[in-house]
Amino acid sequence: MNISIKKRAFFALLLVSLFFICISASYSIEDNGDYLDNNGDNNDFNNDGDNPIIDSNNSTNPINSNNSTNPNGSINSNSSISYNTTLNLEINQNKVVTSSAYISISSKIRKSKPTELSQSSIILGAKYVNWYIYAYGKLPNSVKIAKYKYSMAEFLYLISKTIKYQVLKCNKTIIPKYNLKGPENIRGSSIFGSFSKNDYYRYVNDVLRYMNYYKVAPNLISTSGGSMQYQSIIFVFSKIVTEKVVPDNVNLSINNQHSLNKKIPKYIRPGTKNLLNSRYTGGAKYYLLSSRNCQSNSDYIKTLAKTITKGSKTKLQKAKAIYYWVRNNVRYGFYYNSKYGAKKAIKNRLGNCVDQSHAIVALCRASKIPARYVHGYCKFTSGRWYGHVWTQVLVGKTWYAADASNFELNGFGTVNNWKAESYSLKRKYFSLPF
Repeated sequence: MNISIKKRAFFALLLVSLFFICISASYSIEDNGDYLDNNGDNNDFNNDGDNPIIDSNNSTNPINSNNSTNPNGSINSNSSISYNTTLNLEINQNKVVTSSAYISISSKIRKSKPTELSQSSIILGAKYVNWYIYAYGKLPNSVKIAKYKYSMAEFLYLISKTIKYQVLKCNKTIIPKYNLKGPENIRGSSIFGSFSKNDYYRYVNDVLRYMNYYKVAPNLISTSGGSMQYQSIIFVFSKIVTEKVVPDNVNLSINNQHSLNKKIPKYIRPGTKNLLNSRYTGGAKYYLLSSRNCQSNSDYIKTLAKTITKGSKTKLQKAKAIYYWVRNNVRYGFYYNSKYGAKKAIKNRLGNCVDQSHAIVALCRASKIPARYVHGYCKFTSGRWYGHVWTQVLVGKTWYAADASNFELNGFGTVNNWKAESYSLKRKYFSLPF
């Protein structure tokens, strides 16, 4: 069958037209797919880099990376997209009401301190902390980020800064703060309620301001749903920071009797020394004597000492019990030198650093635990210098620092309300002359 040249040309033109129509349709479909992907609706991978996003909307896995990373380590926040999201966190007395996938962290450790961290590396650390809480019902003592170990106080600063940057849609790297300490006086209530983005953004800024000023993590933050204590703050902030998008609302139901809130994480970096503790070099018998303002032979002091240390089996337990009783019960009041002495300060539940020290020394000596006074010139967190008195309590071969002048910041062997690295020592006494 012969086909004319005109017909052949017509069929050829028709075939070419159909080909271009198909190509055009193909590009139209692919472009539509890219549009959906850029809105985060149908892709599990980040087009800006090679790293997969750990899945978002998986209700059985609350640990979500939910932030992809580009080759430079910054976060792709999808800031042009508007979401309305709610994060629900519920833990009761027995368990965390959710589940978590296993998160592994590199076993390698670096000794040099990183000068900056990507937000994505901090988020990975937050996922590990979340997993650890679900697995063990408590906070870890430390977490590795960029192969360096950070204490929980340092980690709290990092996740707070990350949340702040995410709310502001800022992709900047974060400069770590080192040698931040955990709080000494942990307390708080159960938390119930819903918090908006504005609410928790304010809490984040409160934490950052507190830590920048005191170099210590807060023991709690006040919220409309109750006083959220240190461990719960870390749990909630680490969950917020691992969400795919910054949640508009966070619904909380946290029982403060949960095991999470019962253990204070402790991490001491290798090589770190307590500058205020001393080695014993003799003379313990002189630090067991009674004096005019240290009435350790008083029946009142002896009876109280027995009550305070009841149930304590070791000298260290007794020393800690006495210190914390004085810190928690003898309120600090500002005046110079001694005004009351140990007995009256205890009865009045009031004393300056000198009379608080008299109370600690008298109760320790009444319990056959050597204790002495330390007098120095100290730079406080306010930036001002003052003459100051605190105590050292001898247990074993160590004189442990014990300063009751700050209820929130100080603990047995720990002083945070003045700078231990810059004080000027005047003298150590078995009996104060003032």
